[in-house]
Amino acid sequence: MAEEPARAAPFLPQLISQSFNLILDELLQRLAEAGHKDLRPTHCLNVFRFMDCDGTRPTALARRAGMTPQAMSELVSYLEQRDYVRRIPDPADGRGRVVVYAERGLDAAEISATYFADMEARWGAIVGTDRLQDVTSALTQILDASPSHGAGTPRASAS
Repeated sequence: MAEEPARAAPFLPQLISQSFNLILDELLQRLAEAGHKDLRPTHCLNVFRFMDCDGTRPTALARRAGMTPQAMSELVSYLEQRDYVRRIPDPADGRGRVVVYAERGLDAAEISATYFADMEARWGAIVGTDRLQDVTSALTQILDASPSHGAGTPRASAS
């Protein structure tokens, strides 16, 4: 009988990528089930996660997402046409405009926050909350030590 070949140790970048894809797939599924089928990963990753609660200038969103202002403008326009966000005068400087959540966007953000809390609880039940906290701490430490992810780089948020 032939011996089964030894399995290679998991490749960390691949595990991180697969975990990220799992998170995104489950989030989009949850959003679609709640009537937000028109949202795409780019909306969650490049707009919602970089929005401040009191509004964010489109140029700041573009900078935070590492996109051109023109590309961000297209994403914001798409979301605005579908009532996820609104552009309003900047309260701090009436000449500019800020992007804020519209009612539908607030609903999607709430669904996202609930999903992330559920996901952490499920993952904690699988590996234990202490081990999950160790993963979070380790990844935070790695990112903080990375020159390309320094103090000026915004952290991802729940939505």
